[in-house]
Amino acid sequence: MSYLVLARKWRPKSFADLAGQEHVVQTLRNAITLGRVAHAFLFSGARGVGKTTIARIMAKALNCLDRDGASPEPCLQCAACREIAEGRDPDVREIDGATHNKVENVRELQETLAYMPARDRHKVVIVDEAHMLTDNAWNALLKTLEEPPPHVKFIFATTEVHEFPITILSRCQRYDFRLLPAARIRERVGHILRAEGIAFDDAAVSLVTREAAGSMRDALSLLDQLIAGVSGAITGAAAARLLGVADRKVLYDLVRAVLTGDGAAALGVVASIAREGYDLPNVALHVHGVLRDLVVARVVPDPQELLDLADEERAEVLALAELAQPADLERLFVAWARTAEEVSRAREPRWALEMACVRLAHRPPLLPAEELVARLAELERRLSAPGGATADPSRALPSAGGVAPPRGGSPGVAPARPAGSGGSGGSAGASAPSGTPSGTPSGTPSGTTAGPRFTISRPNPEGGAPRASAEPAPVALRGSSAAAASLRATVAVSAEARGAAVVARAAEGPVAVPAPAAPVMPAVPAAPTVDTSSAAEALEPWRRVVAAVEGSLVPVLKGAVPLEVTAQRVRLAVDERDSFFKRKLSTPEAQEVVCEAAGRVFGVRPAVELVLGVLAEDAPSIQRGEEQARKAERDAREARARNDPMVRAVCELLGGEVFRVRLEGDPL
Repeated sequence: MSYLVLARKWRPKSFADLAGQEHVVQTLRNAITLGRVAHAFLFSGARGVGKTTIARIMAKALNCLDRDGASPEPCLQCAACREIAEGRDPDVREIDGATHNKVENVRELQETLAYMPARDRHKVVIVDEAHMLTDNAWNALLKTLEEPPPHVKFIFATTEVHEFPITILSRCQRYDFRLLPAARIRERVGHILRAEGIAFDDAAVSLVTREAAGSMRDALSLLDQLIAGVSGAITGAAAARLLGVADRKVLYDLVRAVLTGDGAAALGVVASIAREGYDLPNVALHVHGVLRDLVVARVVPDPQELLDLADEERAEVLALAELAQPADLERLFVAWARTAEEVSRAREPRWALEMACVRLAHRPPLLPAEELVARLAELERRLSAPGGATADPSRALPSAGGVAPPRGGSPGVAPARPAGSGGSGGSAGASAPSGTPSGTPSGTPSGTTAGPRFTISRPNPEGGAPRASAEPAPVALRGSSAAAASLRATVAVSAEARGAAVVARAAEGPVAVPAPAAPVMPAVPAAPTVDTSSAAEALEPWRRVVAAVEGSLVPVLKGAVPLEVTAQRVRLAVDERDSFFKRKLSTPEAQEVVCEAAGRVFGVRPAVELVLGVLAEDAPSIQRGEEQARKAERDAREARARNDPMVRAVCELLGGEVFRVRLEGDPL
């Protein structure tokens, strides 16, 4: 007698024997009990999840001869039950849709459906791989499927339900079969091994369960292979060697090396995996699964239900998860997804896997967001403090070529102003008047306006109302006026002492007179930052104002950041470092254009204020919004081009990838 594989020998014979698909079984049992059995069923789902098995059990339930009528519990002993299980019942036809997929086959089937069953209650037509039928075959079957004879039942099984015509789907009761849970497969495999009298360990059963990926038929096929290839007890190590799958211990060792930052150990594990001849893309995929388990174990308080692992493996995963923070594990999971893809496409998978392990083992540490925010806040506090980021005048000196001033002042020495530190007339570097309070920069910008309704202002770094100015602020030394006077006195004394020393050595012979020291240039205070928190609200009315403008000033106005746009006032912000925008918008002509456009929008001419300062890179403006929209559109077009089925087919055929996308209109 020929050998019968486990998938056929242990095929469930009744609804009670099924493992999984409870949602389908319960509905079918109720339909049979209530006498509400439909004339056409569609079973869809992945391979090996019980579609054909349940179709045969359904045929037994409808045709069992030992029952007075259809029953959800067939006897399994009568001629009809035995012949259906063996596939030779004359009234139950199993058709291979891949072979009998033409119109002629459908017509031959229709000719036999009009006749009553030879023995059973119903004629049951089971069409496996039904999605392979041609459109013409479906059209020929359409009317018969809608109104079949009372004694005919159709059962279609498919793995590609999306290929079914909608006219067929609307005439069938559809049941979607799910992948079987790992716990059910593990339980079933263990039961079969015990019934067959074969010794095994939990690691082997877990490996078969993982490789089956939710398919019971795949699990039993792998089990057949293990029984034939392993002499004696089936262990996890023997199963891994025979199936070409890396042992879980090896995977855990690799993940541990990456988590602890040991790149050398990770390379050693990859070398051992390569020597054993394991499939490296498959190894990378399983490592990705281990990282997923680590994230679950670290995030979920009780991960027992979400980790389909043996007790020993679950303990190992929980221990590994404690080696890193959840954010770090999530980062590794995302990075390894790319690694698995690279390894699967690489010409040398080992090299790609090795470099990925080293790169992730040497990943920089993550800093908490709270710490980064605190650092940024401290930096902002220092920059916005009086005198800038450095209040000590000694730190404002150049690192070379200057003379460090003493901590205290020199009241007995008259202050000397460095040459070249002022502008024309030498007034810019003059010392502060005696009435100036300590800590106040020398010179105060005078407020000027161009017309009664147009002002130019800068944000006040010390808070309060903005200061209006039409002239750039004069340059002043950082720190107090006493410290500035001390610094100038120190420079003067040092220069005088150096000159006396040169005269004293002149009698001894020719000497090289040193060049005068470079003047100490005063530090320019950083420009204040403009608060643009109200720009998003003012952006929409500003669009209406700009839409009312005609001429060459429109691009310039689109680049300005609106701070306030109302009928009373229009406040625009421009980065002080951008000389073009600053020059264009500071003219009375620009003021008149904005006033006139705002008047047309609001019905009254508002006051116009131009604020000069430092703007953030992401400050809202019409120009920035348009650029983002263009970039998003281009990215979408480029993504569609990359994902085009023809492009992907060519890449897969040639083993290449898309390097660059040139859209229509791009320069060559």
